[in-house]
Amino acid sequence: MMDKRTHRIPVVIAWLGIAAGIAVFFLPPPDGLSPGMLRTAGVVIVAISLWATAALPEYFTALIFFLLAITLADAGPATVFSGFHSAAGWMVFGGLVLGAAVQETGFGKVLAGQLLRIFPKSYTGLLVGATMTGMVLCFTLPSNTGRVVIMLPIFLAMADRVGLQPGRPGRTGLAFAATAGSIYPSFGVLPAAVPNLGWLGAAESIHGIEITYGQYLLTNFPVIGLVSVTAIPLIISKLFPDRIDGADPGIEETAESSPELVRLVLILTATLGLWMTDFAHGVSPAWIVLGAAILCMLPRVGMIPSSVVVGRVSYAPWFFVCGVIGMGAVVSEAGMGSHLSDAMFVVAPLADGADFANFVAVTVASAAMAVVTTLPGQPAIMTTLMPDIAAATGWPLLTVLMTQPLSWAMAPFAYQFPPWILAAHIAGASAGRLALLLLAMAMVASFVMLPLQFLWLRLIGFFG
Repeated sequence: MMDKRTHRIPVVIAWLGIAAGIAVFFLPPPDGLSPGMLRTAGVVIVAISLWATAALPEYFTALIFFLLAITLADAGPATVFSGFHSAAGWMVFGGLVLGAAVQETGFGKVLAGQLLRIFPKSYTGLLVGATMTGMVLCFTLPSNTGRVVIMLPIFLAMADRVGLQPGRPGRTGLAFAATAGSIYPSFGVLPAAVPNLGWLGAAESIHGIEITYGQYLLTNFPVIGLVSVTAIPLIISKLFPDRIDGADPGIEETAESSPELVRLVLILTATLGLWMTDFAHGVSPAWIVLGAAILCMLPRVGMIPSSVVVGRVSYAPWFFVCGVIGMGAVVSEAGMGSHLSDAMFVVAPLADGADFANFVAVTVASAAMAVVTTLPGQPAIMTTLMPDIAAATGWPLLTVLMTQPLSWAMAPFAYQFPPWILAAHIAGASAGRLALLLLAMAMVASFVMLPLQFLWLRLIGFFG
């Protein structure tokens, strides 16, 4: 009975959010706001309520958002459906196909067996190894989505090898450790995540500030990166407790090679090489992975039969990611960002000289903005507000800009991280179990990383 009541709570919250969205939609506009902006806000509130509570499947909420935004909000099709021509959306599509290829050829089993020779032979040891693998790849692969689609089939194969079958909490824990290790430390490595690159582009184009790889790494990775890789295995071992039965979990088994597996290794090697050298050729990682996916699906050359592509690959995460990106574009086009930030800083005013209070207010306001815009869209809006914040706090503009990366780690909802939705789909994990981990990591970011990051920025001279 308790479980049923617990499951009803998100539905109740979703209905309250829908009611709030409807009320905002019909609300008479106050001075300074247009009726179109309130209509857009009403649609956005409905979508966020459904995504945040997972009351409906994420892809279904995306379809609802598309319909409402086109018919009720003042947004054109080019804006609403912008996710379908964005690099992030096609990164997910290509990633789904590559993930299917890794599973079909048995490549995941081969690599999992090799990793099991290195990792400690315990559940906690595997969590640490998965987290560290994700963190190391942050320095070589430029996309969270790319890292997730490469790693998860491998670690799910590893779960099979050590007896963590579907339904066991340890299987989910191992998949989430690899994903979290890829996502959270990446906020401290400049080219490793979409928000970082959006932030960098906005800082250069809007404010003319050039930030180097080393400067960004020194400023953000010691706290965001190191605290997260320490916290992730500890949190997951508590939220998803399990154990590995037996002292030698079948690492002597080897998978047979095949022409399909050899071709996949060649395609993946070329893909990784092109990802790592994108600074030289300038081709987006999304188009590289799309090309790899096409090669995997080609007759004779590829290794995925058409029956797999059509019948067994679920494109639900693709619709979801495109919906989230479209919502961010709608929010930006409607001009809601500046009004939201004004309201936030009325609640938490800034004062010259109150460095820690200002740091908390700016970081929390940035995190709150990402609830509406999601992480990929947040930097474009918040970066435009930086001069006003600098004037109110007395900080250099670079200091204000450097408050943003920590706010991305504070995001508490899965829809804010498109790679998390993809990871949960590949791992077959429920939204409720993912929500527990994201909430725990948001608490770590808010109560551990935030004060440490302030002290670190003060130590290296960002507050004078």
